[in-house]
Amino acid sequence: MLMHRPAYKDLDLDPASRAYALRDMFWRGEQNSYRLAKVLVGSGEPTLVGKAKDFATVLAATPVAIQPLDRLAGITIVEPAPGSTIDLGNYDGHYTPGHANIIRLGYTGIRDRAKEKLAAETDPAKRDFLEATIISYEAAIRFAARHARYAHEMADQTKDPTRAAELWQLAEACQELTEGPPTSFLAGLQMLWFTFMFGGRGSIGRFDQWLYPLYRHDLESGALTPLDAQELIENYFVKLNYFAASDDLMQNITREQIAPVLDDVHDAERPYVAIHNDSLRNIVLGGQTPAGDDASNELSEMCLIAGGRLMLPEPKLNVRFFDGSPPELLELSCRLTCKGLSNPAYFNDNVAIPGLLQLGIPLEDARDYCNDGCSEIILGGKSTIRFKNFDTLPLLNETVQQAAQSGYSSFEEVMADFEARLAAFIPDDKDGGKADVTFPYFAASLDDCLEAASIDGVRYSIWGSIPSQMGNVADGLAAIKKFIFADQSMSWPELIQALEKNFDGQEPLRQKILNRAPKYGNDNDEVDAILKEIAENFCDTLHEKAHNELGPGGKMAPGFMSFAVHNRRFLPATPDGRKQEENVASSFSPGLGRDKLGPTAVLKSVSKVDLSKAGHGSVLDIAFHPSALRGEAGLQKFMAFVKTFLQLPATTTLQVNMVDRETLMAARANPTDPRYRTLLVRVWGFSTVFVTLDPAMQEHVIERTKHTF
Repeated sequence: MLMHRPAYKDLDLDPASRAYALRDMFWRGEQNSYRLAKVLVGSGEPTLVGKAKDFATVLAATPVAIQPLDRLAGITIVEPAPGSTIDLGNYDGHYTPGHANIIRLGYTGIRDRAKEKLAAETDPAKRDFLEATIISYEAAIRFAARHARYAHEMADQTKDPTRAAELWQLAEACQELTEGPPTSFLAGLQMLWFTFMFGGRGSIGRFDQWLYPLYRHDLESGALTPLDAQELIENYFVKLNYFAASDDLMQNITREQIAPVLDDVHDAERPYVAIHNDSLRNIVLGGQTPAGDDASNELSEMCLIAGGRLMLPEPKLNVRFFDGSPPELLELSCRLTCKGLSNPAYFNDNVAIPGLLQLGIPLEDARDYCNDGCSEIILGGKSTIRFKNFDTLPLLNETVQQAAQSGYSSFEEVMADFEARLAAFIPDDKDGGKADVTFPYFAASLDDCLEAASIDGVRYSIWGSIPSQMGNVADGLAAIKKFIFADQSMSWPELIQALEKNFDGQEPLRQKILNRAPKYGNDNDEVDAILKEIAENFCDTLHEKAHNELGPGGKMAPGFMSFAVHNRRFLPATPDGRKQEENVASSFSPGLGRDKLGPTAVLKSVSKVDLSKAGHGSVLDIAFHPSALRGEAGLQKFMAFVKTFLQLPATTTLQVNMVDRETLMAARANPTDPRYRTLLVRVWGFSTVFVTLDPAMQEHVIERTKHTF
């Protein structure tokens, strides 16, 4: 648990601090001067050993580097230039690397375990895995050794005794990694950074759990002070902002590779560029230990303070809460939001953990969850994840057509038709989510892969089904119920004609739908009941089909988080009054601008649905006008709001923006204005600088209701 009340004044970054200087170096782009591209010749071997040799080639070709003021070694990996034949294998940034195993065993421990197993192994595929592991981790050892020598050389040449001492300490930390598992906080942090450099540039996971034993050891031995640890964390956080995901060649992500994960039948050509705004660099804090105790500690606090001070896009901070979480954790988290960080995201263990239990995840592992690169729930270092995100609004339009053709005489028939179409998107095979990790360094870090000597030996493979635009669908069904069945003031042909014409010449009908039909997000039982039925029915149907068993294996999971912008230009006009190409609701949130009765009404609407059935996760996005969160009074109101979110309960995750429309419009019109360089917004499972967003994403953020209390 948290050991002391945080010094909230420390959320202001001291202009004389190292972190301030490092942040300024980042904004000036000085890290880009270290980028290097080379033509690299790969092994040409179509095996895991071949991929491991290519990994070793990349590391060997990467120059050692330590920036001025930097307390961590390494900046970036060499980029294979056009003409290179390097094949590193597949590793998806949505998976959390096995950081706990890497820190616990070290490079040498994982290598030595692979050697032990190899000595008794005869199966060719397993020998390939084990030999690739040995090659990969020996390459990592050599990489750390080169940085240790370089830090020694820099220390010898440095005239400033303080900087020389830092470099000697850094050299010792890098040397530690060549000899065994890290024994110091600095060495553990350095190991995390090296893993990031190697290609683990997505979800980081439970940072405060993996490094806490090293922190306490150093603190108790007198080798480290809290202020020193704070500075190191801030240094690490600045480095996590180096190089956008769209420039990340180590992950070898192509449009073709990501298509099977994101595509659906309604959209084979969604804009890929938008995906690149999401770096996937999530850190999870707080929550519970596997035994069910409070997991928050001093590092949880330090990470939040670092995020609040730096006000940078990376990393994405996520805080887990349960009944035993200390109030100080909530207060500090809320202070960051009120400062305008658009971080952290608030995770509710009371929704997430029951959802995982329904998948057959044992309780101890379920309590150890984190989020993946976005908001999906994952078991860090224990699972892979794939998901299919599909559009539901076209299904509603198909239901309208079928209702007219068949002459549906009751709203129940309409609901049954739509729910059947929704259920048809549930995968047939729960093992369809298996995603082999063919990047040997990362495969060997995941639980059970090394022991199984297999790229598909990971303990859990989660296959998520994510219906999008649920808020719009509920609004559309509510309009159908009211105007076609209850009032009988609209016919099926009239609705179909309006949709086919994109409401051209039908503005009175559209305004009637928009203004007189009940809307989700306003604590209206009628429309909320519609959403409850379709969402819970989808979850129940998936669980019945999946037959998820207790223990390891493939798991099918329903979820409600979505890419709200990608598909809008492909979606036709819909029965909720939305015109073609207009924005849609994100995740499990209300339609844009339709939540008019305040934030508490939104929570009440959401909480009517049992989202503990959605083991893949569920997200509520909400925005507040800055005036609502200003000062201590605003903080107390926002804290009460988050407490209500946690107590009801509502979704797994709450994501908050604090920004006004006028500022966003000004930033969009003046993207080079220095005032907007640090304007951070929450998009869906990630935050970023507003002016770097695709115009469609900017519009979605602008259109969200800005609530007040």
